[in-house]
Amino acid sequence: MQMTETVKTSTQRITVIDAMRGIALIGICLTHAMQYFGAFPPAPIETPFPWIGTLDEMFSWLIRYLVFAKFYIIFSFLFGLSFFIQMDRAAQKGIDFRPRFLWRLTLLLIIGYLHSLIFHMDILIIYAIVGFPLVLLYKVPNKVLVGLALFFLLGGVSLGVNLYKAATEPPRTEIVAQNRPRPAVDRPRPDLSLTATIQNNSADRLARKFNFQHNSGRIYMTLGLFILGLWAGRIRLFHNLEQYRTRLYRYAGIGLAALLLLYAIQPYLPGRDAGVLAGWLAMPVENMINLLSAYLWITLIVFLYKKPQVEKTLAPVVSYGRMGLTNYILQSVIGVFLYYRFGLGLNQYLGPFLGMMLCLGYTFIQIYLSHYWLKTFRYGPLEWLWRSGTYMKWQPLRKLALQ
Repeated sequence: MQMTETVKTSTQRITVIDAMRGIALIGICLTHAMQYFGAFPPAPIETPFPWIGTLDEMFSWLIRYLVFAKFYIIFSFLFGLSFFIQMDRAAQKGIDFRPRFLWRLTLLLIIGYLHSLIFHMDILIIYAIVGFPLVLLYKVPNKVLVGLALFFLLGGVSLGVNLYKAATEPPRTEIVAQNRPRPAVDRPRPDLSLTATIQNNSADRLARKFNFQHNSGRIYMTLGLFILGLWAGRIRLFHNLEQYRTRLYRYAGIGLAALLLLYAIQPYLPGRDAGVLAGWLAMPVENMINLLSAYLWITLIVFLYKKPQVEKTLAPVVSYGRMGLTNYILQSVIGVFLYYRFGLGLNQYLGPFLGMMLCLGYTFIQIYLSHYWLKTFRYGPLEWLWRSGTYMKWQPLRKLALQ
């Protein structure tokens, strides 16, 4: 009886994680749809019906406050958690998985680069790079992990960089003149051909991606989220979920109160261009708003997933999350095809509302295709290739191959 309960707990933990990853993928797709997958409309869109404009504003507001950056946080947190799970499973067999994981990250870097040639908003290449220091932190004590996570999440690196710039750069008037906005031609152009898009993304857009990641502090926040996921794995948060459930709910109440307070004081804070220290305050406040919002989403999923009917309903989403790599790349490839000129060029006709409805439509198809795929196969297509490359050996794909 005891063995049965242990297996059940382990299975539930895994499916809860996959359900979160699947829901995070849906949120990421909605965010990209609101941003036209990087193909900004060349001119104001004429809506076919007056009420479409109202829905555009309404859904843009909902995405901004409930989805934008929140699901990226969950997705990144789960990457760190998955890292621990892989390392821990190997350790239980007496295997040090760190060298293998470094090679796995190298393969992800290649996958991410190839993906970024089509979709310049790709995050996989950042995950691969940030994952390397995560391997070095695997055996660091928990207290140190928590301290490092808070340092990165609250903009500690950006504060240091800003203080250095304040001490070494020319007067502010000269900096402002140097950093004037670039001409509109520098923005992503939806009228580029496929060849021109690949050429643009291979160098110029890639360099600008890393500049943005550094200047915004996003890459350091990603590392903080990876570390937070590693720590959550260390304390067996999802393995012993019942043990932590009461605390999760209690902290959710505190988090909601703190979130409302931060939203209340945010308009009164100086902007990021208000000076080194004053401008830096905007970053940790914004990060805390997004972190608390993501935590509330995680707690809500954990709460709802406890109900058997919800768990059954979310089974296809679990499959969608299990095939996270395949579905992340597929959703962006579809989005690029729909919005860019070398595809259907719908960026000229779709506003945020219709774009998000289209995103939900093909995401629904992806969810059920993933569910049926995993009835026959052990992994998603790209997951299988990635795993085979990791072990330098073709892995069994069909479930029948195990029998």
